[in-house]
Amino acid sequence: MLQRSTIVSLLATLLLVGCSQSSGDEMPEPTPQPDQPQAITFGTAEDVKGRASTLIGATDQAEFRSQPLAVYGDWIYNEAGDRREVFHNVEVSYNGTPPSPSGWNYSPVKYWQPGGRYEFRAYWPAAAPVLGTATARTLALEYSMLTRNEDLMVAYTECPTGNNGQPVPLQFHHTLAAVAVKFCSVDSECEYRLKNLFFTSLNYIGALPFDSTDQEPDVTHDWVYTEGSRSYVDPTNIFNSERLREWSSTEGRVIPASIDDYPEEFDLFLPQSLVVGAGIAKPSITFTVDVIWGTTDTITMTIELPTTDSSGNEMVWRAGRKYIYLITVQPDRFDIEVRTTEWDEVNGSVGDIVIQ
Repeated sequence: MLQRSTIVSLLATLLLVGCSQSSGDEMPEPTPQPDQPQAITFGTAEDVKGRASTLIGATDQAEFRSQPLAVYGDWIYNEAGDRREVFHNVEVSYNGTPPSPSGWNYSPVKYWQPGGRYEFRAYWPAAAPVLGTATARTLALEYSMLTRNEDLMVAYTECPTGNNGQPVPLQFHHTLAAVAVKFCSVDSECEYRLKNLFFTSLNYIGALPFDSTDQEPDVTHDWVYTEGSRSYVDPTNIFNSERLREWSSTEGRVIPASIDDYPEEFDLFLPQSLVVGAGIAKPSITFTVDVIWGTTDTITMTIELPTTDSSGNEMVWRAGRKYIYLITVQPDRFDIEVRTTEWDEVNGSVGDIVIQ
């Protein structure tokens, strides 16, 4: 975990970069071009794997379109690289109407300038907290599991002025990891009911800096943890610990025979890696199961989430990937199978860890 001084230094650097743009009097003022349609418009673009702008369970982008995105944009108007900020945290909303051919619109409309090129950076949803002085080149976003539980995506692109008459293609990338817990039971002699589930020992607040000079500026898991953001864990009584994303039910949920029949309702969106240092409590899940076979036995388990895969390789929660912990309930033990997949395709490496 980075120290407070490191975080302060990082954010100070972002502030300095954000304030370093040229502001000389010689910069021309952007003006509309009356002879041809020159409005700057935006649209979403797919990456080579076809995964851009998609969320869990929303491959038709309906959920993505339900919230506005925000745009920063600079016009680089000469060969010396001098720039003028044109967009500063401008909200762009989807309503499916002109003037934008993509249906993403904002007001007031801004216009392309003759010559030069543009840089754009956008993030979704527009409600995400922005830290420091953000620009098209530098941006730092904060995410807190305590107040939010949704995807967070960022796009960066460069294009020539006019962009060949097309909307600016914003290719969004996921910046968080998603975690789901699912249960099943292969034992038909008993009925198992899940009564509650919660997470502990998670870094639940992080700041993510973006810089356009990075090799892959929008695909990263290098979150800066906010000091003091780790959940408190009481080692003598887990139920006195701070609980994240807690779920409970008096009736309990019947655990099905197949994982496929279990709904993914425990999704977490995490701004940090899984690997933790020596002496630091590992992220854990705690759950209670009623085992019904004539009488009812109640079992409460706390399980540390694995930090390595089946080959012994270090496993981290990476941006744009989903981590599914499949728990098979048996009379004498709980088996955990860890699946890592892309957000919208289920086909990845599998590692097994057995808790007895």
